[in-house]
Amino acid sequence: MINLIIFTTLGLVLFGSFIVLALKGSPRSLPDSSAVHAISEIINLEGSSFSTAKRLLDDTDYQVLCSNPDLRRLAERFRNERRRLALTWISLLQNDLITLWRFRRFLIQRGVPSTVREELGTLQALVLSLVLLNFIRLSILAVGPFALPRATRQAGQLVDSMSKGAALVLGRIPAAGWAEIERSWVKSAA
Repeated sequence: MINLIIFTTLGLVLFGSFIVLALKGSPRSLPDSSAVHAISEIINLEGSSFSTAKRLLDDTDYQVLCSNPDLRRLAERFRNERRRLALTWISLLQNDLITLWRFRRFLIQRGVPSTVREELGTLQALVLSLVLLNFIRLSILAVGPFALPRATRQAGQLVDSMSKGAALVLGRIPAAGWAEIERSWVKSAA
């Protein structure tokens, strides 16, 4: 009964998060593609660079193994391994989000202009994204890696949107200064 209450509560939080993100709409301005590329050069985003999340969360192989009674033990090992990999990926995505937020703060501290509204929106997006990723983590722990495949696959998009926000701020600096920003970032991150 407690699990039902927890999942209902978390489901409502997740639903609310999706509604807030949907109402937020697309960003008012899109970052320059060179700034987006520069972000990927400056910051190592391990979680979002994983391109086969769809394959990781596909339960087809698991269902095939479960259909054969002789392979049920193998199916359970397969499921546990996928759970471990999915949890690792979610952790990497969380680290990516925090790193992008830190990079954005780094740029603002270096004097790049930003409004209070932008900063509050970024903080709200970060918190909602981390809540969503924690909900996905809990669902993977409780039910398994194949429970919410669509929501889990789209988790990588949270990092992409945060990356575009950082690229918007980076785009306010002339491209000639990006190399200095990268050097300063590497020094401060070390």
